[in-house]
Amino acid sequence: MPSDPRRGPEERPLVTLKEWAAEVGYSHAYAVHVMPRYYPDFPRPERYRTGMSEKGGGGGSALYDPVALEAFRPRRPDPAELPAADLEREVTLVGFAKLIGVDGRSLTQIKDDRPDTLPDTVDGRRWYPRARYRAADLLLMWNARPGPGRGSDKRRAELPWWAADRE
Repeated sequence: MPSDPRRGPEERPLVTLKEWAAEVGYSHAYAVHVMPRYYPDFPRPERYRTGMSEKGGGGGSALYDPVALEAFRPRRPDPAELPAADLEREVTLVGFAKLIGVDGRSLTQIKDDRPDTLPDTVDGRRWYPRARYRAADLLLMWNARPGPGRGSDKRRAELPWWAADRE
């Protein structure tokens, strides 16, 4: 929810952690139970709702200033986009990097550090030298990667081929 940071906190609309978590992609439980305890600089509520005390509990939810929560928004890179004609192309990792305009080492680093995030090749196998992938699958993987800074792979969106790995 974009708000004007020049307005004072009493004029800005306040949000619950549940609303904020849904907007930025965190789970409700993570935003409510983990973030306030894990990050010492996590903002305090601006206002408590009826039934809630400073120690928690009660029937209400605390209200937070969305501008104060902005520093805790997940840091994800801007998503890459490809023209529809390129989505069905079969490309190598370096070929895909050229399509989206990044250094090929960015993709080979993912292959080296997190090979489980790569989709299956066009012939249904895992990575091998000069393997070819569907550009649409690599685009999905690329846009789901977590960004730099605090955080972990918990911020990474689940990819469709991970379900097949668990079966």
